[in-house]
Amino acid sequence: MYEWFLNSHLLLAAMALLAIWRHLPTKTAGAKFLNIGICQWAIISAVHWSLFARRNFVFGRPFATAVVTPLSSTKPMLDMPASEAYPTLLQVDITVPRPWGVRAGQHVFLSIPGLGIFTGLRGHPFVIAWWDRDRSGLTISILVSSKNGFTRELSRNANKTFRAFIDGPFGIPHGFGAYGTVVMIATGIGIAGHMPYLKDLISGYNSCEVRTRRILLIWQIQNEGDCLSFTWQNSTN
Repeated sequence: MYEWFLNSHLLLAAMALLAIWRHLPTKTAGAKFLNIGICQWAIISAVHWSLFARRNFVFGRPFATAVVTPLSSTKPMLDMPASEAYPTLLQVDITVPRPWGVRAGQHVFLSIPGLGIFTGLRGHPFVIAWWDRDRSGLTISILVSSKNGFTRELSRNANKTFRAFIDGPFGIPHGFGAYGTVVMIATGIGIAGHMPYLKDLISGYNSCEVRTRRILLIWQIQNEGDCLSFTWQNSTN
């Protein structure tokens, strides 16, 4: 429903703005407030797209690349035969042209034009599950559950590399190191949101920077195949 909601939201917003503009006299206080609002929106949009360009366009460096890797066995979608089954759980590794200090709780909007004009150009939000730094730069990884629209196109193009664009990062990180016991509850792919915090708490415990001594993780999964094993570099047991 994401694409439908986003497109309908933009359409209704444009219709409401046009209706207000048509019904307001030009020399009233209401018209002045409308013009101020339009100017504010234009300034915010200009700043947003400037930050987007800074994140994705770096002189002398290639664009971001996204590598789609299936993590689960394939099974048919609801509207396709079994012979055209696609993986339902994917890992997407994105190598970004301009690194930043990634923190737990952040998310990005991912666009992949190669998946289609109407599907791939739209930015879709995904939580950063983990990240890695090496000589080539920063690589962030996200987990994707294949449903419809953008995620279904990703599953159809598993084991491929695409040119990508990211918008962000967004999100307000939270610190849980002040608590002696931390309880985390996740369902299915929702574990991706907890993994960066788990890594930070374990790293902080080993370096004596947090008070946390116990972590209780409750993870509900539909079947054993959904339980994945991830490898974290520079992490300890």
